Amino acid sequence: MSRIFPIPARSCLMLALSFAVAACGSPAPPRPDTPSLEQRLSELERRVEMLEARPLVQPPYRSRAEIQTNIEALEAERVKLLSRYYPQHPEIKDIDRMLQILNDQLKLLGSP
Repeated sequence: MSRIFPIPARSCLMLALSFAVAACGSPAPPRPDTPSLEQRLSELERRVEMLEARPLVQPPYRSRAEIQTNIEALEAERVKLLSRYYPQHPEIKDIDRMLQILNDQLKLLGSP
């Protein structure tokens, strides 16, 4: 047995269906939290610039002679900088850190 809806119910059903179809056809409004293409491109360019600006990483020294030569060069640079700056200056602290690393490498190599 088929069901036949009365005319007012069919018209309400058709009206609801037409609203549903109309709502599906309209584009969604842009979300404010989604960055635009230009913003995303700008952010990526900024990241690339930061990566390119990173200091070069030197490979670790392999032999005792290489380590000793570098220690001597750093100590000479430190003495030169101490004539202009206090020992708390960031450049001198950087040299001190590098000297500590090189001295630790010497310890790891053992005595000659």
